[in-house]
Amino acid sequence: MKSERPPVIGITGTPGTGKKSTGRIVADLLGYRFLELNRVAFETGSVLDRREDDFEVDQKRLRRNILHRIEGGDIVLSGHLLPYILKRGEVDFVAVLRCSPEDLEKRYVGRGYSDAKVRENVASEILDICLGDALKQFGTDAVAEFDTTGQRAEDVAKAIVAVFKGSKQRSIGQVRWLSDQSAAEHLIDRYLK
Repeated sequence: MKSERPPVIGITGTPGTGKKSTGRIVADLLGYRFLELNRVAFETGSVLDRREDDFEVDQKRLRRNILHRIEGGDIVLSGHLLPYILKRGEVDFVAVLRCSPEDLEKRYVGRGYSDAKVRENVASEILDICLGDALKQFGTDAVAEFDTTGQRAEDVAKAIVAVFKGSKQRSIGQVRWLSDQSAAEHLIDRYLK
């Protein structure tokens, strides 16, 4: 169900899947504003605790600040916190970005994440946590997933715009890192034990 206000598009996913770079391009393609949830959290004093490679957010405070900023619509919101900040009906379309666990591990190591943080984030991707949270919060009619593995941000952004505009079919549940038994055994041994 579409709202009467101009559209709000959300881009979420496990950290490192390309939300920020893809979101900026989607906003440019549509002529929308771009807003990164993490940046707003820091700018508005919504960050409660900052650790080496992680931070805790006051979700209620961030929600108030985000709701104020999305009133006019025509906006792309990017961030893994999206399902915890906004509710069903407040976002018209949600793109969940996915990426292979091996690629994510390389990105996290390059960012200097601790071993524990690498394992936590990779496990989240393997177990479809961000997809599940988005589906639960926004419903199947508002969500689509996009595999960014080996893809240019520009191509992912164009696919998101095509699905949003209805010229390309929406996909949910096609990315399954544990569907192949040998791959599943490797991923479970490496990240989930």
